[in-house]
Amino acid sequence: MSLTQDVANTVVSLTYDELPAAVVDKAKLLVLDHVGCMIAGSTSRGARQLTPYLARTDSGGPSTVFGTSLRFHPANAAHANGHSASMLSLDDSYVLFGHPGASIIPAALAVAEEVNSSGKALIAAIVGGYEMSLRLGTAMRPTEDRNRHVSGLATWQIFGACTATSLLHRFSAGQIADAYGLTPMHAPLPCGSKFYSRPMSFLKNNYGWANKGAITAVDLVREGFHGNRTIFDGGDGFWAMAGSDRFEPQNMLDRWGERYFILETGFKPYGVCRWIHTTIDCLRALQKTHRFGHADIRGVHVETVSEFVRDFNGPWPQSTIEAVFHIPYALALELHDKSSATGLREDDLTDEGVKQTATRISLSTLAGADGVFYAERLLPARVSVTLQNGKTLSAQAEVPTGAPGGPAFGQTEVEAKFLTLASPVIGAINAARLKDALLELEGLSVRDALKPCAMT
Repeated sequence: MSLTQDVANTVVSLTYDELPAAVVDKAKLLVLDHVGCMIAGSTSRGARQLTPYLARTDSGGPSTVFGTSLRFHPANAAHANGHSASMLSLDDSYVLFGHPGASIIPAALAVAEEVNSSGKALIAAIVGGYEMSLRLGTAMRPTEDRNRHVSGLATWQIFGACTATSLLHRFSAGQIADAYGLTPMHAPLPCGSKFYSRPMSFLKNNYGWANKGAITAVDLVREGFHGNRTIFDGGDGFWAMAGSDRFEPQNMLDRWGERYFILETGFKPYGVCRWIHTTIDCLRALQKTHRFGHADIRGVHVETVSEFVRDFNGPWPQSTIEAVFHIPYALALELHDKSSATGLREDDLTDEGVKQTATRISLSTLAGADGVFYAERLLPARVSVTLQNGKTLSAQAEVPTGAPGGPAFGQTEVEAKFLTLASPVIGAINAARLKDALLELEGLSVRDALKPCAMT
């Protein structure tokens, strides 16, 4: 049997009843977190550019466009929502593998509304999407040298959305294999090596298209199309198409049903690149203990991974997307009580006080940091703050808040984050009702669970 068919057979056997309680709870929290990100992200500049374009090409459908009164065909709804989910950079994180949920949950929700899925079926489909996406990413992760030249996340994470939507349509193993074979024809190219050029694109990782492309592939199977049923097999498999220089096929199914990658996925408390979070954690820890602000500091020095020093200390950001990847800006916001915890704001980019504080923040490489980053997926950072009185304070961390093994960011924090993000857009009462419904998802239909987010 081919690897592709073996994967399809394994995926199709996944059911809600076999899932551990911890996995179900994590899936519901991830849905809640992403719906909050989609609702708040719908007001961002990037979403306000993309959603009206999609509205011009969609005459209406069954699926919610979060944060709006629009309803689209599932492919377009998932496109809009996937894009919105990533706009504030508050969506989930799996270090070195980007933000898997933004290329799974929008597609799953859109299709679940279309087919009137139960909450249990949605949860199982989302778990399947995370397992497929992150196992494929692990199996085809390129060498460090190759990754510097060719990298892309949505390129392979599209299979997460494909898996989730295939399960919601109750595909057979053969149909899932067909969908896998058609999916690469709709995948974005690996554009990561060009991402940091200026101006940065508001498409970011292009997760919106990954959702749409996956649903398109699945819909084509529903119309009778067939795909290559050996897409993961051999030297010309998807890993090679996507630009990787190695593939370890055993990682696709190793300990399936025992190890759940969804449990290893972290929540983000700050609206900047996950790689910056330990740096922010260090600064906040020092602030909490020593009670200082921007006026009290002479300078801040950050030591971290060389790649972060190279890419996250460039010209002053001209957009919130560029600000997501700028360490001095992120720390200056914290020192001015303008934390990115509720998302970055366009107005702060022109704040002269923030600019002046950022000039006092410097970066260099931390000894040994590169090795643990690439080998162990840790995010080492040391932050040293020199106060006006000459005293220097330091803190160091390797695992950010919200990541497994790091400072806790659990259900209480995720709920509070959701209400903070959703309430300004849909109102506090609707946000509270939606939160409660999503946390009880296994006992509801998806359509009923999403009723509180309806906007007139």
